[in-house]
Amino acid sequence: MRRLFAGAALLVATASFAAAPAAAQSDMEFFVAGGLNLPSSDFGDAFKSGWVANAGLSFFSTAEGRAKLWLEGLYTQNKFDDGTDDKSTIIGGLGSLTYNLTAGSTTTPYLIGSVGYLSQKTTDGDDSTTESGIGFGGGAGISFGKFYVEGRYLTASLFDNVTTAFIMATVGITF
Repeated sequence: MRRLFAGAALLVATASFAAAPAAAQSDMEFFVAGGLNLPSSDFGDAFKSGWVANAGLSFFSTAEGRAKLWLEGLYTQNKFDDGTDDKSTIIGGLGSLTYNLTAGSTTTPYLIGSVGYLSQKTTDGDDSTTESGIGFGGGAGISFGKFYVEGRYLTASLFDNVTTAFIMATVGITF
C-alpha cells in the first residue's frame, strides 16, 4: 500500500515539474471532488453503493482551452451487501482527457475519457485480498464556472480475472 501511495506521489510530483513549462503557457488547474460510487455488474451484486473522493491537476490545455489533460487520483469505499462491516476499497491513478462541447460560456457541458491503474482491496472478516490492473472509462459533466457535476463509468480488468465496474457521480471544484 505504501509503495502505491509513494508511486502516486512521485507521479504527481514528476508531472508537476514536467508541466512547469506548459503551465507558463497555460493556466495549471487543480480540482477536488466527492460523491457516490455506484457498483455495477458483478461488483454491484456483492457491494452496496459507497463513496468516492478524487483530486488532480491539469497540466496541459489546447490553445482555445476546449481540451485538457488531467492527472488524478481516486479513493472509493463500498461495504458488502450482506450487512457486515466488511468492505472494498479502490485506489487508483488516472490520466484523463476532457473536451468542452461549447466555448466561452460559464455553463459548459463536457466529455471525459480516462485510463489508468486501479488497485482493489477486499476485506472479508480477517481475510483480505488485493487485485490491481488497468482501468478505463468515460462520461460527461457540466461545469458552472469553477464548480462541476460529473458522471463517469469506470471498469478495470484486475488480475486473477476479476472485473470491477462502477459509476462515479461526483461534484467538485476547480481552482
